Amino acid sequence: MEHYGFISILPPIIAIILAIKTKNVLFSLFVGLYFGATALAGWNPILGFSNLIPNYIYAQIASDSNVQSLTNLLIIGAFVALIGATGGAAAFARFAGKMINTKRKAELSMWFGGIFVWFSDSANSLLVGPIFQPIGDKYKVSREKFAYVLDATSSPICSLVPIISWGVYIMGLIQVELDALPAYSMTSWDIFVGAVPFQFYSILTLLMVGYVAYTQFDYGPMLAAQKRAEGGLALREGAVPLRNTKEAKLPEGVVPQAKAVLLPLAALLIVMFTVFFMNGFPTASLGGSVIRQGISLGFITGGILAAVISIRSKIFTVKEAETTVFEGMKDMVYLMVLMVFAWSLGSVTKDLGTAYYIMDVTKDFLNPAFLPAIMFIVGCLMSLPTGSSWGPYAILMPIGIPIAIQMGAPVLVTVAAIINGGLFGDHCSPLSDTTLLASMGAACDHIDHFKTQFPYALTVAAVACVMYIFAGLYQSSAILIPGIAVLFVLIYLLHKISLKKYTTKKVTAE
Repeated sequence: MEHYGFISILPPIIAIILAIKTKNVLFSLFVGLYFGATALAGWNPILGFSNLIPNYIYAQIASDSNVQSLTNLLIIGAFVALIGATGGAAAFARFAGKMINTKRKAELSMWFGGIFVWFSDSANSLLVGPIFQPIGDKYKVSREKFAYVLDATSSPICSLVPIISWGVYIMGLIQVELDALPAYSMTSWDIFVGAVPFQFYSILTLLMVGYVAYTQFDYGPMLAAQKRAEGGLALREGAVPLRNTKEAKLPEGVVPQAKAVLLPLAALLIVMFTVFFMNGFPTASLGGSVIRQGISLGFITGGILAAVISIRSKIFTVKEAETTVFEGMKDMVYLMVLMVFAWSLGSVTKDLGTAYYIMDVTKDFLNPAFLPAIMFIVGCLMSLPTGSSWGPYAILMPIGIPIAIQMGAPVLVTVAAIINGGLFGDHCSPLSDTTLLASMGAACDHIDHFKTQFPYALTVAAVACVMYIFAGLYQSSAILIPGIAVLFVLIYLLHKISLKKYTTKKVTAE
């Protein structure tokens, strides 16, 4: 467990502080990345700079899963551009307006849409975002609230599903530990599925989205954003959204139709799930490459159908469709660079031993009776500065599972706590790729999304931490019931406190 001591946590801290201060995420990621590379190069700034490209940026782009994700972003960007150019999203908003006619219903529909796309944390934001963004704007939902809904229904729901890449990866880590403990009778599937009711952070996060959507009990910076949106500003003045949302300009006499969205979307889902079924879904686990293959083929099919519909409707010509495709891909380049830098920074923190340092600092606090709560807290501390959940999983599973088994701590609760501790940073860190994708999907300023979402994530994390203490003592998932009640009451109280604050002073667009 080698690490660089306190230095190992500085690159992500520098990146986060600079991102909040300057509101320039790309610059902040680069500074953190360069600082870490320089530290690894023995504080030689020239060598650190020269190592950036081959050791980190090239290495991340060369990764099979990462290059597949980047390719999918280009494909999805083309699809989103085609859908936008047809005016179909706006037409769908008018069509859905027959059923969605209030702000509450708009947010609830976003919530249901996010839950529906349970098979991929990245497809969630990129699929639901462009479809529901016009609806959110129509009913004065702030882009920050929309980004929160997308983000909170991506990774949290994926962590609960055993048959997708998340489950496959986690069960693989569990199996390695079980192989070293042949006397233990449970299988990795038994442990993962048995741990699902104890994934308090995931479950509470998903429920909180629906609760605040239905009650409109927003608080903190999110309430300010919602008040601003009620005044007609979906984004604050000066915000830099991660997606272009220009309105489609159609030829004279052409009326946009909802089918321009609905038919491509149906084709997308049919092809996607056909690939899943051909690979054993739902009886077999789906690997990450299979899921990404299904996503890419689905979006390509949907994009082709959208182009055909538009050409037949004389919305644009074949050449204009081609131009639209490349415009959509171009819109994704900034996000792709952000993701490569975020991945590279994660690689730097791994080389610096950031997670090991945090583990080393906190090891003296390990106590079997409170092991789940401790694992959850350590997982949060490890995942927040890196934006990664899978790294903390790889480190904490080999520590937590043997300790739990050998010392009699509850294994299912401990595994769930590790999963949710790592999930915390994946969900809300400004360096997380899913957080970036949520900002992109909602066409929201990324730092505004982080600032408004983080208090919500902290609220759930605080309640979940207390629940892990009780679950570790009593080993019962029934703690969910009082935990949900406490969370809902806490949200109500925070809303009332924030409401007094924002009604005693004028909420501006700043």
